[in-house]
Amino acid sequence: MSKISFVRSGNKELAIYGDYLRFKDNESIKSVILSKINSILVDGVNNQYSKLLWSCLGFLTSIISWYFLEENLMSNLISIFSFIGGLIFFVSYFILSSYLKMTIKTTSIDIVLEFPSHKKNMFLEFKRTLLDKTSK
Repeated sequence: MSKISFVRSGNKELAIYGDYLRFKDNESIKSVILSKINSILVDGVNNQYSKLLWSCLGFLTSIISWYFLEENLMSNLISIFSFIGGLIFFVSYFILSSYLKMTIKTTSIDIVLEFPSHKKNMFLEFKRTLLDKTSK
C-alpha cells in the first residue's frame, strides 16, 4: 500500500518533502522540520452545539414574538428576523458538524486544517505517514 504524503482541503495543502512538512494556504507557504513536530491531533470541530442552541433560541423568540406580542410592525420584524437567524444556525449546524479538524503542533507554529468526514481515512493515513517519518 502506498503512503499518502500530500493532502488538500479547500485552499490549504499539506505535503511531506523529505525532512520537511510544507503547509500552503492562500497567503503563504510555511515549512517545518519534521523533528520539530510535537503532536498531531485529529478531532471534531468545537462549539457545534452552540449553533444548535442559537437556532432553538431563534425559533423560540420567533414563536413568542409572533403569537404573544402585539401585532405591529416591530414584533413582526423581530419574529421574521429571529426565524431566519434560527434557520441559518440550524442549517449551519448540520453542514459544519460533519467536519473534522487536524491540528499539527510544532515549537513555532500550529497548523490547523479542517476537512469533511468522508476524507477521514485519507487524513488518518497521512497522519500515520507523518508519525512514521517523525519517529525515524
